[in-house]
Amino acid sequence: MYSNKKNIQQLLSLMEQHQIVDVVISPGSRNMPLAVSFASNSMFHCHPVTDERSAGFYAIGLSISLHKPVAVCVTSGSALLNLASAVSEAYYQRVPLLVISADRPQAWIGQMDGQTLPQTGVFGTLIKKEVSLPEPQNETDAWYCNRIINEALIELQHRTDGPVHINVPITEPFFECSTPTIPTERVIHRNHPYTEIWDNAQKPLIIIGQLHHTEAHEIQPLLSKLQCPIICEHLANLMADSNFIANADCLLNGKPDDSLQPDLVIYMGGHIVSKRLKHWIRRIQPTHCWRIDPLGECTDTFQCLTNIIEKDNRSFLLSLNAKKENNSYLTLWQTESRQKETSLSKIAFTYSSLSIVQQVMERIPEHTALLLANSSMVRYAQLFPLRANDVIVACNRGINGIDGTLSAAVGFASAQPDRTCFLLIGDLSFFYDMNGLWNTELPQNLRIILINNQGGEIFRVLPGLEKNAECERFVMAQHHTKAKGWIESIHATYLEANDADSSEKSLNELFNNNHQLMVAEFFTDPNIDEQNYSLIQKSN
Repeated sequence: MYSNKKNIQQLLSLMEQHQIVDVVISPGSRNMPLAVSFASNSMFHCHPVTDERSAGFYAIGLSISLHKPVAVCVTSGSALLNLASAVSEAYYQRVPLLVISADRPQAWIGQMDGQTLPQTGVFGTLIKKEVSLPEPQNETDAWYCNRIINEALIELQHRTDGPVHINVPITEPFFECSTPTIPTERVIHRNHPYTEIWDNAQKPLIIIGQLHHTEAHEIQPLLSKLQCPIICEHLANLMADSNFIANADCLLNGKPDDSLQPDLVIYMGGHIVSKRLKHWIRRIQPTHCWRIDPLGECTDTFQCLTNIIEKDNRSFLLSLNAKKENNSYLTLWQTESRQKETSLSKIAFTYSSLSIVQQVMERIPEHTALLLANSSMVRYAQLFPLRANDVIVACNRGINGIDGTLSAAVGFASAQPDRTCFLLIGDLSFFYDMNGLWNTELPQNLRIILINNQGGEIFRVLPGLEKNAECERFVMAQHHTKAKGWIESIHATYLEANDADSSEKSLNELFNNNHQLMVAEFFTDPNIDEQNYSLIQKSN
């Protein structure tokens, strides 16, 4: 019988699947559920060694002899410290030693309870990776526990061999071992062979996150030849192509066609904006999900990662064979995409934030740059196709905060004197970073499109958010601030729009003047903005 503790069951399942089956066990009470569980599974070869100092070196000897990872399991408290010499030897001799320590609950550390000390961090820099497992109480806890166990186990032999520490806090009661079988856990591999899986995949889907424009131009022809659907938002900086799907967020609104579900998902590049896309992949759980990362880091965005491929994007794409022509799966995505784009194009927006963004996306000239603020702007821009070619798209999507948008745009435009750079920004992002214009070297090729609807518009459309006076004041940050005085004080050209006619006039000046820094402030009604946004939801 196995321990009833979910984290212990997960650990055993994953160790078995990663073929780490030799375990040296030292006695103790807190690690009893671990010891009993290991001993109950005939797949594990258990080696009892009483003295932890000897146990660590015994495990090293086993590992060197067998030429594979070996685990050593100890109880809580000072027992773990006795492995320090063995861990240091494993680190410098590059031996894949897996240290498993039972622990007391975090709440009792430092409270004069028996055999307690802070067990994470005791080996300092002499360890390749260290994780402390949660005791799962829900699906998110279980996913997190699964992921970090996988991370720890694959790090044992990543690039160079070395020791890894898994700490297992165990609450009372912990003597209950009545579980007859352990579950089969999701396994994450690193650099697992993949070409055969790719060749046999019937419904492969590639998702491209944010890319630098130079890399995007480099890999575009490699992506085009693959003949499978490729989801790429504007931040991917990929020009329109027959197999590129730029409107996945709209396409997946409502209940997507089951036939769109992939059997293989490949994710490369940085952040994606669409929360709907993330939730859809997390829900459908495709059989295979790969993350392409030159550092080999475990990024499990879709909660179904199965293989980390440690390559740069170009090298990975060069290793793939092109899919067959007339791919029915690709055709389905293309058809759905065109239908959604047609449906959206039929909506006649009244003057609002959405109508302004729509016009910007339709009219932005070729050989320019589109710089996007976070929150509403980056999401609104994604609703509409980018018509022009050779437009660089950039946004601070590392953390996705509103701070620094204006400053980053000034820096970007300063280094691109041959391109007119259009910044699409909301009022909170603008006023938060006004000092971005407190600069003696302001680029004259920057055009700022400031949409001011007196607060954080995105919070108005979040489902479940109660709209009341407190929410408007403390969440939406409602205000009545204007940028005019600040813009005129730095001797930049200021334009103002309050309706469709003045909006058209301001946009014409922005797109036709190439010789001076300009800021156009568009005042919109947040209630109309909300109504127009609801039209998009209904159209899907």
